[in-house]
Amino acid sequence: MTLLSPRTIGSVAALLSLAFSSCTTSKSVASFHAGRPIFAPEKYFAGRTHSWGVFETRGGEPTSILHTQTQGHFDGQYLHFEQDLEFEKGRKEHRSWLVRRVDAHHYTATGTGIVGTARAVAYGNTFHLDFTIDALPGNPLGHLHMSQWMYLQPDGVTMVNRDTLTKAGIVVAHITEQFHKDQ
Repeated sequence: MTLLSPRTIGSVAALLSLAFSSCTTSKSVASFHAGRPIFAPEKYFAGRTHSWGVFETRGGEPTSILHTQTQGHFDGQYLHFEQDLEFEKGRKEHRSWLVRRVDAHHYTATGTGIVGTARAVAYGNTFHLDFTIDALPGNPLGHLHMSQWMYLQPDGVTMVNRDTLTKAGIVVAHITEQFHKDQ
């Protein structure tokens, strides 16, 4: 039986770390600064939108369908919007959102089922929103982190949304969703 030396183990660990870190390198929101049309959530979600999406396992296998309807208005300082969610097996939820633009690229938001304050960054056609959702109301063990990447498409009315839900840093699900702004 051949034993590996501590030096060999260290080298293998360093190579694996490098390999895995290169696989997870992602673009920053600011790298989308040239994307057009500009995605301003206070404009996009003012009025009516609807969406269709699919929940997926962390491996990408579809598990259920989601539909949403939103109605919003921007009062010059805050975007107020109401979101009705309908899940495949008939379960329904309602969320009320209050979104505020902090500066040219940063936003904060609060909403039904959101723990604390959500934070977001927008550049070009991209909007990235991070928040904690209370998936089991009243039970802190039900808190999930949600990272939403939204990309406004060239037609200015279609938006693709990719959500990643994590618990303790481990991916538990994804949602892929397409929104359409009603004209």
